[in-house]
Order: sequence, then structure tokens, then C-alpha cells
Amino acid sequence: MALYEIYTYNSLEQLRKIQQEKDVIPFVFAEAIELLEHDSNICIDISSLIYLLRTNKENRYSSYLNLREMTEETAIIVEEALADDALNFLPHLFYSYATYYLDEEMVIEETYQDSFQNIRQSVFTYDNADDLEVIIKYANANHIPIATFSRASNELRKAFEKFNQSASLAILDLTSITYVLEDNKNLIYTIELFLSSFPNIKTIVRTSQIDQIIKYFPLYFDRQAPINDLFPDLEIYASEESEPTKVMKVTSLSTSEYNSFLDYFNHNLVGHEYFKKRFSYCLKNFVALNKVNEQKVLSIFLFGTSGIGKTEVARLIANGLLNDSYLAKINFQNYSSQDALNSLIGSPAGYIGCEHGELSSKVKKSKVGIILCDEFEKTTRPVFSFFLELLEEGRFTDSMAREYDLDGFILVFTSNIQNEAEYKKIMPLELQTRFDLVCEFQAPSYSEKTEFLDLLFEQAETKFSEQFSQIEITPEEKQRLYDFDYLSLSALRDIKKVFNNRLMDYFASKSV
Repeated sequence: MALYEIYTYNSLEQLRKIQQEKDVIPFVFAEAIELLEHDSNICIDISSLIYLLRTNKENRYSSYLNLREMTEETAIIVEEALADDALNFLPHLFYSYATYYLDEEMVIEETYQDSFQNIRQSVFTYDNADDLEVIIKYANANHIPIATFSRASNELRKAFEKFNQSASLAILDLTSITYVLEDNKNLIYTIELFLSSFPNIKTIVRTSQIDQIIKYFPLYFDRQAPINDLFPDLEIYASEESEPTKVMKVTSLSTSEYNSFLDYFNHNLVGHEYFKKRFSYCLKNFVALNKVNEQKVLSIFLFGTSGIGKTEVARLIANGLLNDSYLAKINFQNYSSQDALNSLIGSPAGYIGCEHGELSSKVKKSKVGIILCDEFEKTTRPVFSFFLELLEEGRFTDSMAREYDLDGFILVFTSNIQNEAEYKKIMPLELQTRFDLVCEFQAPSYSEKTEFLDLLFEQAETKFSEQFSQIEITPEEKQRLYDFDYLSLSALRDIKKVFNNRLMDYFASKSV
């Protein structure tokens, strides 16, 4: 087989000029050989193929087979930065490369008859998360399937194949994929293949990411248009920026508020003196580093026997920031299946009524910057990987490309892992290095159990102030409330349960 020269272009502007001279077709396995057998006088851009071959070298032979029918009339083009790789990956096809020659005096026809022209279209834009919510509701109300490519997977392809036969229109949001393409350009081919397979798809993207979409998919999108051009009756209006809901975070506290918060926390967490010292140290550094954008979130991993105060740490942080506040808690015992990540941030599959994931829903509901991840050791590897990125970036994107900024948040991970050896065995090493504070909680001592009873009584005087105002409890009566075998109970949770029952019995005996 003869060897050919490959032509390069160095910018989107130059590619657009080439497209004025020729109909540039993206390389697609199986389709390329059919096109060349029918007419070898075509122009094929293999840039996405080269990105794919960088991480999937086993596809080189298939690439060769798909291009074997090329002739001297065929123009194969590639991004200039990929030219050397093209020669290395496909040495049996190409011997050198040269810049594509543009005929500046060529008269461009006003219309194009080639069928591929139909694949280039507008990408429709929306401005913010509120706009996206309106789009999702509109799509659901009008039975228009909508999905995201936040996780390009077989599940997403199957979902689109399922409704592609019946739906005349479907919506695909490519916003989230733009955040990862810079480091994962091999996905470009996958998405191009997807777009060419489903002609009924209309693509949307957040306005801030439009340049990225045009950059990575110039053969599919050559212009942008507002979402109302696609759906004229969609009620999206330009509105003034609304005041964001204020979330109380430890990083936003004044010096006096911070000191009061720490006093409240240390007073109400019985025992665990080593942890409290470490927490105070890490918290002080976190506040300082967060202000200069050096640390987005503070992550704490606590392990040990059930019922000895691990979960209480998160509750005290939440209440210390805002009294009687809602705590965003997720029990990862419910996230042990293979689709656990879908449940956490929403399913990536395209279907009517795509829901929020539990994490995004609870973050939106919370008014304090604290998230409790309970029984975290029971989840799956994809969820571990998700939190690896979350702890690094301080933000996450759900399945419908809505971004949640957790800057200034504290994430508390709890586990019933019994010791450090088990912790190192179960938790992925890369996650171990991301946690800012890891501590084993020990069962309370005798003196700590007694101290805990005193704390329960102190809290009861506040919670049941009306009942206590009607009686005068003597030191002897108070001691009788403690008169049960609490030394045999290792869990503080169990001690609290018995104490509360005895307190209710005491009120009943006093007819209050």
C-alpha cells in the first residue's frame, strides 16, 4: 500500500477555512471505510482518532483497515499538535505531514449538498443552574428525554437507543464533559461517535462553556444559539442576580464567634481529648488556609465502635454553627451496589423525571457547611473515587451538570472499622492521603461516663425547663437518676437512652 502525506491545521479559524473549501468529515470506525469505498475524493479529520489511540493503542490496526482505501485524492487532516503522533501510530499510512494549503482566491459555493453538512448544527446555551432547572421541568412536562454526558457510559448509550426509535427530539447536556476533556481527550472520539449515532439529539451547554464545546467538537457545532431558539415557549428570563442563600461555615465566623464555637464543641463532646486537641489545631489551620484559597474543605475520618460519639462530632459542629440546624447526613450503608454513584449524584441515563442525587439534595437543604458521611467504609470504589476528586476540588457536579461549591465545608466521615490496620486495608491509599484528620475513637472510661451523665442532666434542664420549673430536684434525687448500671454500657448512645427513660419516669412520679 502506498504511503501518503497528512495535512495539518493549527487553529479553529484555519479549520473553518478548510471547511469552506471541502466538506470535512470526522473519522468514525466502520463508516470511514464505507465512505472511502464509495468516493475517495473526501476530507477526513482524524484528530479525535489520534486522541483515542494515545490511550487505546490496540485500535491502531483497526484504524489502518478503515483508511486502507484512501487514494491520492483523499485529504487526511489533523491538528498540528497531533501530527507526530499520527505518524507514529499509523506508519503504514503516512510518511510525513505538511500544513494544509488554502486557496485564498477560491470562490466558495453558498450551498453544500454533501449529506454530512446536516450533522453540523447549533449548540443551545443556558446561563445558570436555575435555567437548567427550568429546562429539565419543561422537558419532563413535554415528554422530551433529557440526559447528561457527565459519565459517558454504555448505560447512557442504551438509554438513548431505547428512546431513539420513538422520540423525535432528545436533549443532551454536554456542560459537565467540558470540565474533564482537557485531561481526557480520548473521550472526544466517544462523544463524536455518540453524536453521529443519534441525529434526533439537540445539544445544550452552559454559556460559560460554549468556547470549550466549539473547540473540541468543531465538526459538529459551528454556531451557538440561546435555548429559547429551540423552545420559544420556554420561560427563561434575564433576571437580576438573586441573593444566594447564606450558609453558615466555620470559615465565615468572627474571632469571638469562632472561640464560642470551639468552647461549645469541646464542652459538649465528652472524652476524646486527643481528638479535640487535633481538631482544634486542624480547624485553626483550615480557617487560615481557606482564606488564601489553599484549602477548600476540611475532611475528618473517625473510626471505632458504634455509639461512642463519632456521629455526635458532626451534630455538634452543625449546632455550633447554627442552633437546631438541619444536618446533611448520608448513610453509606445504602450505597453498596454498583449504581451507588448514580443514587448519590443522580443517574446519568437519559429518562424522563431524572432526579437529584441524595448528596445534592441534602446540600441544597442544609444551612450549615457540614456534611456527615456515615458508615463510609461500606460504599463502592466509584464513590471513593468521586470523593477523592471532591476533597481535592471542593466542589462536585451532579448528573445534570449542576455544580455545587463546598468551599469552607467540613466533611465528617465515620466508620465502624475497629482499628488502624483495618482502616488501612479497607480505605484506598489515595483517599487516606486526602483526609486531613484521621482518628480512632475509644470506648469511654468510667469518669467519662459519669461526666456524660452530668452533661445529659445539664442539657435536660434546658430542654425541659418548663418541667424543672415546677419541681425542686434535690441532690439525692439527681443521684437516683444516675442509679443504674451504666458502667456495663459501652455505648454513650445506650447510656443516654436509659437516662432519658429514667428522667421521664421521674417527671411522671412528680406529676409534671
